Amino acid sequence: MIKLGGRVVETPMGSTIDSIRDGGFWVCDRDRNCREVRGLWEAEEFLRERERGFDYPYASQFQTIKDVQSNQ
Repeated sequence: MIKLGGRVVETPMGSTIDSIRDGGFWVCDRDRNCREVRGLWEAEEFLRERERGFDYPYASQFQTIKDVQSNQ
């Protein structure tokens, strides 16, 4: 069983990062999908991907040929 040390971060969207007493971090998104990570940077990246999605450059930069032609 994981022994949590204390809350490090709670985002407005309900995600959390908690420290683990033996080292590392316990990260949960708003849907309570959790995982243990070793570093704070990795914990932040996990939450960033869950809260924002994989938005750049893949999901947000798609344009149809018609969109591109109308912008010229």
